[in-house]
Amino acid sequence: LNALLQERGKKSVGAGNAIAVQNLGENSAMLLMLGIYSLAVMIGIPVVPIGIGFGALFALAITALWIWQRRH
Repeated sequence: LNALLQERGKKSVGAGNAIAVQNLGENSAMLLMLGIYSLAVMIGIPVVPIGIGFGALFALAITALWIWQRRH
């Protein structure tokens, strides 16, 4: 995936900029998920339901991306 990103990025904004944007997105998502997890633990939600919730969230996100990709 990174090789594809670098190849396409080289043609548009440059490979370095494309990777920087990818890293920004990934790090922002990690911080957001860490914040949500910390909040859930702080209010007393057990770990297993938190894991199931994150799994469901990722499944919904992937499904939404799949549907969006098929329409475009």
